[in-house]
Amino acid sequence: MSDAQCLGKLAVRGQQPDIEFTNADFNLKTHLLSAASCAIALVATLGVNLSAAQTPARSDKILTIDELRACMKLEQSNKQTAAEILQSQDAFKRDQEAATAEQADVDKANDELRVRSTAIVAERDAIAALVAAQTTKALAAKTDAEKADAETDRTTLEGRNRALNQNIQGFNANQQALRDRITASNARIGAVNQRSTTINDRVAPHQQLVATWRDQCGNRRFREEEEVVIKKELAAGK
Repeated sequence: MSDAQCLGKLAVRGQQPDIEFTNADFNLKTHLLSAASCAIALVATLGVNLSAAQTPARSDKILTIDELRACMKLEQSNKQTAAEILQSQDAFKRDQEAATAEQADVDKANDELRVRSTAIVAERDAIAALVAAQTTKALAAKTDAEKADAETDRTTLEGRNRALNQNIQGFNANQQALRDRITASNARIGAVNQRSTTINDRVAPHQQLVATWRDQCGNRRFREEEEVVIKKELAAGK
């Protein structure tokens, strides 16, 4: 039985986008949301092996059949527990890897939203500047030609503004979808972290039982014919 080995830690988090377009009249509001972050740790254990061929044998007296039965049952139980812990560990590692991949996808989607938000802000500011210039131009127009030219500019800006508003609405919808995805991802991460705690809680008791077996049974002498009898009992579920 080897000592417990730590597989290391992984920080799994859900990152929220921090820019939200909420209005179609060139108003931009920033929305800061906290990111969930929690460290995940998992401990691995190995099983034990009782064998008549273990050497060197201790000088203790030969195990009685009852003592040998207790040792073999404890060994069987320890192996089963170790297998269950390692099986849970494998499932945890798969979920951990899936959470990490999901985080990478979320980061990519968030980066894409940031690029879009930068373009929207630039377009918003450009239209705002043109609107100010068009207003000045319209107020200064004297002739019919000048007024018609100012009206043409206004119509063009209205069309451009409608396109911007549609872009903002699409951005808001995409951002909300990403936020919903992050919420679901964080819930899964929380469940994974909780399972890590549950698995780790089983390790120390298991290690104690392994130490008990090592102290009471390891390299003890026993009669092989009694071992055969007990193996049949254990195989029969006794």
